[in-house]
Amino acid sequence: MFSNWTYVEWLILIIDIVAVVIVVRFLRNKVKKKLDEVELRQNFQTRKRREQAKQDNRQSSEE
Repeated sequence: MFSNWTYVEWLILIIDIVAVVIVVRFLRNKVKKKLDEVELRQNFQTRKRREQAKQDNRQSSEE
């Protein structure tokens, strides 16, 4: 199959492989950034819930 390929087919194959590598890296970075955003949002919400629970405990103990 590969024995009758000319330089054009090899060039197209190399360009396709490079394009796939670029797309995979782009998508991996995008997913990684989104996961970091989700983690930050989750940490913020957790911290907010803890502060709210502390305030609720303080108000309960004062009464």
